[in-house]
Order: sequence, then structure tokens, then C-alpha cells
Amino acid sequence: MPSLSEIVYSEAATITAVQDYYQFLTKMYLENSAIIHPPEGGWPSITTESLRGLGKTEKVISLLRRLPYIGRWKGHGAAYTEFADWESDTKSLLQGKSNALELILCSEIFGYTDHIPNSVVGLTSGGRDNPIFLLDTQLGIIYWYDCPWDHTVQPLREEVSDDPYDYAPENEAEWRAECRAWAIADFFEILKNEFKKLNFVPLSPEEVTDVYSENSPGLIVMVQDIYHNHGWPNLEQYNKQECLEAVQAAVEEHEASEQQ
Repeated sequence: MPSLSEIVYSEAATITAVQDYYQFLTKMYLENSAIIHPPEGGWPSITTESLRGLGKTEKVISLLRRLPYIGRWKGHGAAYTEFADWESDTKSLLQGKSNALELILCSEIFGYTDHIPNSVVGLTSGGRDNPIFLLDTQLGIIYWYDCPWDHTVQPLREEVSDDPYDYAPENEAEWRAECRAWAIADFFEILKNEFKKLNFVPLSPEEVTDVYSENSPGLIVMVQDIYHNHGWPNLEQYNKQECLEAVQAAVEEHEASEQQ
């Protein structure tokens, strides 16, 4: 298992990991137009001044300025997961349609926001049921709060080995201990592998469910079969359009039968 002493944060490598992950999603189910990319030089709306109310470090602001985003409400980026669109959120902040506290509460751990350092930023944003991914620009890792996997489940990449109670200040150790944590690039590879194994199951270009919940297991198995029958996860054989059309038909048929 990697230790924090072996991990180094890199903005460029983080941007590359996010870009690669989003590109992967568009090959499977997400619309290409759902991904918005920053202009050369970064998002002009995202500045130290515009996000001053978040209280984040220059390193965090620099990263947010240069990341691509899944546009707001354009689709899940993992099972039941709305990724944060900080470009849209910053514009909303500047227009007075939201405030910094709202953005923090939607992207960080409810009840722990006062104990999350300014070097950490939320990658997801939504309601209380939205998964929470927190990127630490000081340590170079991503925390997954309340990860649905049992600790006996072995993910594709090994977790960070360090105990938060050994490396974090006392007021931060508790929330960190309630998360599972990986190096940034490893985290996105784990998410990709969940899609490859169809543990994360797209039901449309906008909606992704998973095998860890108890929602409609019969539908999930049926949709998994459709993906396999269309070549997934072999991208050389996979036909995205035909597969999603078949999935849509299956979902509609299932919903009709549920209403009878």
C-alpha cells in the first residue's frame, strides 16, 4: 500500500487524470457535449477574488481554474454522482444566485466543513445523498467519504496506508478516518474499473446506478447483459449508440411493467 511519503501532488497530472476520466465516460455513455473545457489560460471567472469566500488556497483555485467539468445537470460522473461544475458555480456566485457557504455545504462533508482545511476541495456537488470526493492538494490524494464498498472488497489500486490519526491534526483526523483514500490518478482508475466491470451501470447518458444498492436488481442484470452484448468493455468492439438505444428501450419496458 502506498504511503503519503511516496505521493506528490501535481496540478498537471491531476488535470490529465480528470481529462482522461471524462474522455473515458464519453466513450461509454456520456454525451461529448456534456464536457466543458477551459479556454487557454483557464476559466476567466475563476479567480482568487471571485472564490475568496471559499477560503481555499491559491493551489486549489489554480486547479479549479484549469479543470474541465461535466456541465451542471449534464449527467452523472459515477454512480448517483453529480460532479462539481466550479465554472458554473463561480458564475452563480458572482451573479448573487448562490453564496460561498452553499457551495461548501454542497461539496463537502455535512457537519465537518469547519474541520476541512483550505487545501482540500470537493470534486462533487449535490444533495445529501450525492457521493463526496475530496481532493487534497497538499497530500496529493482523493478521499471518498462513506465509500459504499465493504473493507473486504479489494479495489483495482491500493489505498493510502497512513492512518489519519497519525498524520492529521486532531480536528481533521475524524472525517479523514471516515473516508477511503487513494493517490489522485489511482482514484480515477478505480472509478473507471467500476464501469469496466459494470459495477457502475449507466441507464442513460445522464443516469448511473450501481450494483451496491438494492434498487431494481433485475433491471441492472438486464442492462449489464446489454452492455456485454454490445462489446463492452472492449472499446474496439463496443457500439455506444446502439447500446444506449437498447438500454433505453429496456429501461422504458421495465418502467412500464412496474406501473402495471
